[in-house]
Amino acid sequence: MKTSPKLFRGFGKGAGAILLVALAVEAGSAPGGDWSGWKPMAEGGAVVEIAPDTVAPLDGPKTNSWRLTVKNTGHRAGMVSGETGEATVQAGQWYDLSFYASTEAGKHFALTVSLESADGKTVGARATLPEVGGRWTEYHLALQARQAAPQCRMVITLAETGTVRLGVITLVPRKNL
Repeated sequence: MKTSPKLFRGFGKGAGAILLVALAVEAGSAPGGDWSGWKPMAEGGAVVEIAPDTVAPLDGPKTNSWRLTVKNTGHRAGMVSGETGEATVQAGQWYDLSFYASTEAGKHFALTVSLESADGKTVGARATLPEVGGRWTEYHLALQARQAAPQCRMVITLAETGTVRLGVITLVPRKNL
């Protein structure tokens, strides 16, 4: 059974209705290699490549993962989610991010994740994990939205050159108790 290559479009309406899931598609299910709507983010002279990771995927041939390579950092370099539908980041809301990442030769990178408006002018939430890398490892990051960001997108950036592999990225609103 093949899953939809557009898993990132898991949004609802209302407060806390955002649910982002990406890169967990069954291998071979994405026509033309268009998995989950991610695109390179290259601003201010940055040079970025993203591609399916066929060398060392997260779960062998069962799960797709991305290889994000930053060749020149410029102003901002990484990957951005596309086609986010009606997802809105709510001010004051906490969001829990989880993903898997790996690198080669024990290299580690600071990885920054931001939730921002579709045009990138409003950043609802941003946080940095100072060391991501090594063997495939699951990472968790809590983001609190400082301001609302309508029709949000997720941006994942590196501050230095190198390659990181990413897979099974999820972002869910934290339930307020």
